[in-house]
Amino acid sequence: MIIGIVVAGTVLALIAAVELPKTYTARSMIVVETDGSNPLDTAQAQPNQQPDKSRMDTEADLITSRVFASLVVDRLDLINDPDFNTYLPPAGPGGTSTSDSGTGVLSQTVGLIVAIPQKLFALVFGADPQHAPSLPPKSVQQDRAITLYLASLSVDRSGESAAMTISFLNDDAATAARIANATARLFVEWARDNKRQDIKDAVSFLRQQSTELASRIATIEGQIAKYANEHGVSSDPRDDLLRASIQQNNEQLNTARGEYTQAQARLAQVKLAAKTGDAGANVDPLLSSDFLTSLRNDEATAMRDRAQLAGNYGRNHPLVQEADAKVAAVRAMISQEMLRTIAILENEVRVDEARVNQLTKSLQASNEELRQRSLAEAKLRELNNDLTTEQKLYDLVSGRLGSLDPFSEAVEPGVRTVSVAEVPTSPSFPKFRLMLAGGFAASLVLALILVVTLDSMDVRIRDLRRASKLIRAPLLASIPRLPRKFLRPALPPLETLLSKPRSAFSDAFRSLYSACTRMNGGRGKHVVLVTSGLPQEGKTTTAMGLAMAAGMDGALTALIDLDLRTRNLHTAMGLGSASKTLDDYLHGDCGLAEIVQTLPEIPQLDVMAPPAGDQTSPEFLNSSQLAKLLEAFRLEYDVVIIDAPPMLVLEDAVRIAASVDTVVVVAACDSTTQEALSQVVERLRFAGGPSIGWVFNRVDPFQQAHGAFRKAYLRRQQIRRYFPV
Repeated sequence: MIIGIVVAGTVLALIAAVELPKTYTARSMIVVETDGSNPLDTAQAQPNQQPDKSRMDTEADLITSRVFASLVVDRLDLINDPDFNTYLPPAGPGGTSTSDSGTGVLSQTVGLIVAIPQKLFALVFGADPQHAPSLPPKSVQQDRAITLYLASLSVDRSGESAAMTISFLNDDAATAARIANATARLFVEWARDNKRQDIKDAVSFLRQQSTELASRIATIEGQIAKYANEHGVSSDPRDDLLRASIQQNNEQLNTARGEYTQAQARLAQVKLAAKTGDAGANVDPLLSSDFLTSLRNDEATAMRDRAQLAGNYGRNHPLVQEADAKVAAVRAMISQEMLRTIAILENEVRVDEARVNQLTKSLQASNEELRQRSLAEAKLRELNNDLTTEQKLYDLVSGRLGSLDPFSEAVEPGVRTVSVAEVPTSPSFPKFRLMLAGGFAASLVLALILVVTLDSMDVRIRDLRRASKLIRAPLLASIPRLPRKFLRPALPPLETLLSKPRSAFSDAFRSLYSACTRMNGGRGKHVVLVTSGLPQEGKTTTAMGLAMAAGMDGALTALIDLDLRTRNLHTAMGLGSASKTLDDYLHGDCGLAEIVQTLPEIPQLDVMAPPAGDQTSPEFLNSSQLAKLLEAFRLEYDVVIIDAPPMLVLEDAVRIAASVDTVVVVAACDSTTQEALSQVVERLRFAGGPSIGWVFNRVDPFQQAHGAFRKAYLRRQQIRRYFPV
């Protein structure tokens, strides 16, 4: 099987390699340059900097994008090519496309088969089926052409290289090369046009921004001039002397407040001194004036004189009264002088108070003016900052515009073509050697998988030891299949047993007879039932071979065919008609010897095999006549072999088994399943049958898993010189 599958797979691969349409691959190459910056970026790219992976991937995606593909389809007019626009009728002769037409026998056969329904359609409907449907809208046709174009296009890159290979597949080598080169060329042009358009857009944007910035700068300058004039502020805050004036006012106010406080203190001191009459050392200098000092001295002199006069004279003495008047006059003068001094001090206090109030108001006005000027200066500084910002932005835009505008038409695309595609001379598919090797390998793997799968699913009996353990019954013998020569059928079993008594086939039946004898325990009389699970498993051949082995061994043997529905034994033995039939015997019309036939080559073997025309009904197997028949054979013969019907087809074998000594179940190699063999044995045991053994029939010694038969075969080959056939 493996060899057949491998050979078939290899042959199919060979046919496919020869007959499949050839596909050619053309390759062109482009290189991505390092300059891929944004036109609005001011930072320049580093020299000798390689394009990064993201840019390379982006370029590859752009090549395979539908936008670029639509450009290629339009420029190459692929929408009118039936190979890309499948809505169009085929353009080749005979209604076949030139790219799909083949030269092989298989391709021609397929073409003829495809042409048959087309011609039938034309005959029945009177029209060409290829021109029957109307074309869809052009956009739909273009989408179909783009899809088929992209399906044949591929972009590859090796490692970190900046070069990309553009590959295109087509059934025509020239077309593949033409489209591959056109793709590379159009992508370079498309990239140049896109970058040129980007620069033009950038220049237009920068020009617009420059105009707007110039207008804003002029507006801000006008606002600065107007605001400075309206609020009386200078654009330079250092020219403002208001802060110096405020500082001077603060100093004067502090001085005035100190003088005011000092004046209040002097006034209070003077008033206290005037009230108490104390003119000590800490008294205000105004109280220590020469005039007050003279008056106080005069008061003291007058008081001293009065005291002397009062000591010499009475109170009413004129001198005393004169002295009192003098003292009173001096005191009046002192009081008047004190009042004048207090008035002077009060006036000074009022003056200082007025000065403090005036300076306070002036300082408040200056602070308010300073606050207003600070707000105006802040607004002015804000306008100046806006002006500076707009000027810087204007300078930046003007510089970038100056660097782009002169070169807006002379721009590099960022990619260039470094290799053009040549017209391929050999197809990229199918590769003859590759397909042959692939077909061989694939068929080999498939064959192995198939064999393993079938083997795992195969439940037929192959392993003798496993089968014996499964049914718990001994293996009595393994009967090899009949040998056959090349282009000649195998000999019939009877002829093989008679003409080759020393063959492995004959020896297997002698082994079976010996095993049955051992199962019987050496007793003289022995009735053996031979059956199987299903027909065509070799039970009749086994029964015949077992009977012949017993007869050749010298035992008086009877072979009975109780498979009355098929009656194969009569044909297999090549017997004629007996003088009486089994039906005659059952009716008592004859004896046992009249219904059996003796095999001429084996005198010890008698056969009862009803022919096809025998009228004996199979129903007698259910009657008591069966037991009487078997008992009669047991009395007359040493060994009785019964060929019974298959057990899984009829119940006859189960009934017959109740009257025998041993049951031999035949299982055919590569035919009988383990389940069928188990069911046969279980049914026999359930029916209470006798000893059970099984025979493995049609065995190939060279295919056994354990090699036991091959070893036996080799051993017989070695000792054949002692036992010639």
